[in-house]
Amino acid sequence: MARRRKAGPKYKKITLSVPKSTYYILLGIAQGDEKKLNKLIRGIIEDKFAESTVEELQMYISKPEQEEKEEEQSMVEGEPSAE
Repeated sequence: MARRRKAGPKYKKITLSVPKSTYYILLGIAQGDEKKLNKLIRGIIEDKFAESTVEELQMYISKPEQEEKEEEQSMVEGEPSAE
């Protein structure tokens, strides 16, 4: 018995939040066209995904927690922050 393909769109729609400055830079590169903007963002994500290992990608998830811990440690030790 052959399996039937699940009906529905081929791609999953996601919402991406970026700072306004980043959005306007990318929109400028895409010449104000939303379709080109989506294609540009998709290309950036696919390139990064293709070049990265699973460990590198997981660092994006844990990165804010590590930075907070490092800032707390530097404040306790009396070191000035790097900002």
